[in-house]
Amino acid sequence: MTESNEFNSQSYNSHSDHYKDYAPGGEKEQHSKTWFEADTVDAWRHKRMYSALDPILNAEPDAKWLTVGDGRYGTDAKYILDQGVDAVASDISDLLLKEAQSAGFISQFSRQNAESLTFKNSEFDYVLCKESFHHFPRPFIALYEMLRVATKGVVLIEPNDRFYPHSFTRYLFTSAIRMVISFFSKGGSRHTFEESGNYVYSISKREIEKAALGMNYGTIAFKGCNDFYQYGAEFEKISSNGKIYKKIRSRIKLLDVLTKLNLLDYGMLAVVIFKIKPSENLINNLQQDGFEVIDLPKNPYVGKSGP
Repeated sequence: MTESNEFNSQSYNSHSDHYKDYAPGGEKEQHSKTWFEADTVDAWRHKRMYSALDPILNAEPDAKWLTVGDGRYGTDAKYILDQGVDAVASDISDLLLKEAQSAGFISQFSRQNAESLTFKNSEFDYVLCKESFHHFPRPFIALYEMLRVATKGVVLIEPNDRFYPHSFTRYLFTSAIRMVISFFSKGGSRHTFEESGNYVYSISKREIEKAALGMNYGTIAFKGCNDFYQYGAEFEKISSNGKIYKKIRSRIKLLDVLTKLNLLDYGMLAVVIFKIKPSENLINNLQQDGFEVIDLPKNPYVGKSGP
């Protein structure tokens, strides 16, 4: 086995095993039980991100979805199911997914390695990967696999790569922020690694654009949002007087202001890579929801005969 393959196997095992701490009897069982609850501050945070799916869910209620990296009881699939749309949850570990199905939280699940899905080509209409792409050892292999099993498109909701600002003012501002963070802590590094050994792979519009162009897809869509996490958000119920709730909301508002002033890019990015041209109804839904819908140039050489 090569060194690369050994690292991949190590990463897969590490991510699969970490769910044991959240299972019944595990050290973090109390934490994981909050994922079933819909009225916590943390649930509110995730619902803000899930709302990026609404334009598609509303336009295509008969679509079939697969969620990838959804091992937290299938909470991604749960959001889709709650909108009356079919969804299958999948993760490299089915430890918590079994429990979720037994509790009636989700209907279907499958144990899957995102980088080697066992599903047939075009078995689902859409595939969702939320906040898991950046955990994979070879994320773009996983992206190609998700595109393979999707008929219509793939949705990613992931941390946005803010180390390459799109404007000079953003560059100056983010550089200054990084210098301050680096001075007071270790959080200002351009490169972040997980305890499992994985590099934290944030996405960018340009990388997604190139991936879509490379596979000759014609339409992509982007929508940014800001988020902030505070430890304890899982345990606090939503209340106008909640200490953590107020802190998170104020931080998000500050980030929104900085984004509108063009000083900072969004912290999270929702991406849709369409394999086929979306309907006008869906395009309108996306645009009304704040998505930027982009028609990519056609490859002039595809379909041509030889010289």
